Amino acid sequence: MTVPQNPWQGQNPQQVAPQAGYPQQIPAGKPRVPGTVGFASVVGLVMPPLSAALSVLNFVIMIVMFGKYIPDMWSVLLTNVIFVGIAVVSAVLWIVFSLLMRRGRGWARTVLVVMSAIWLIYTSYSIASFLVAVGGNIGPVLGNPSAIIGMVQMFIIVPITTVLFIVLVFLKPSNDYFKATRCR
Repeated sequence: MTVPQNPWQGQNPQQVAPQAGYPQQIPAGKPRVPGTVGFASVVGLVMPPLSAALSVLNFVIMIVMFGKYIPDMWSVLLTNVIFVGIAVVSAVLWIVFSLLMRRGRGWARTVLVVMSAIWLIYTSYSIASFLVAVGGNIGPVLGNPSAIIGMVQMFIIVPITTVLFIVLVFLKPSNDYFKATRCR
């Protein structure tokens, strides 16, 4: 009578192929960053700083264009300084949390998703306010460089990149990666 062989006999369990759907393992046991998380982190590293830089540029253009009226517009100037400051601080936070998310920190993904949702809500409010302010007719505004920068940000950059980011970090390879890194 022969004894059935153990399927693990003679094999190192670490050499067995990983189950489908889980990130590939590298020899040190760390899960490999899937493309979805890698691309989402690139989006988080590039787009918020780009948006903050556009906000700073927009502010500088506004100062140059309306510099002679600044003594009469302190409240508008202060409001813009606050919003530009928030954009710069948010961009720095996006960079930090994107790097942490890439390392597999699920809580960083959660923070970035909340920041994305807040950014989308604020952008929706900005779009509505802008359209009300111009009466739905954006034609006359197209001659103003500051308005063009703002429209590119609120109609293109922010909606596309934040939705793309949220989708990428919740796709199956991303979820599997965060589950695998949580167990380490």
